[in-house]
Amino acid sequence: MLAALLAAVAVAPLAACGSTSTTTTTTASGQVQVSCHVPLARTKFVLHTGIAVGAFHRYVIKPYRAGAFKQGAPDRRKALLKAGASALLAYHELKVAAHDANCDGPALKKLAHPLSEALTALSSLRSAIGTGNLAGIAGAGALLDTVIAKASANGVQLKDVNR
Repeated sequence: MLAALLAAVAVAPLAACGSTSTTTTTTASGQVQVSCHVPLARTKFVLHTGIAVGAFHRYVIKPYRAGAFKQGAPDRRKALLKAGASALLAYHELKVAAHDANCDGPALKKLAHPLSEALTALSSLRSAIGTGNLAGIAGAGALLDTVIAKASANGVQLKDVNR
């Protein structure tokens, strides 16, 4: 009993480590301003963006370039399923990264527009892959590369080690 109580006391402060505190205020002109605080926002941004870009490049871009999605390709259905799931994962991780970027200083807030464009492309790509329309893959990959380039320009280094 005492050991369980000590364990609970030791773990309780760690439970708040991943939490986000958000404050919403309304200015005199009626504009709503949201300020938030995410502990280690830049680190989380790098982690989530890295997962998104890595999954997209490994399971969508590489098979696309290798021709795994073409009619008659061996294991085409399996490759398309992996690509669809990876696009969904990349969308989710990029959405989390966008939230982390918005809660960080001005360096990451500058990435709001490229992140928004990449999220839009990934959102439309998820359903397109399911129907076999692969036209947006190259464009979504280019937008993710733009996010990486703009992050590097703002002092946040993102590297794809598998390229």
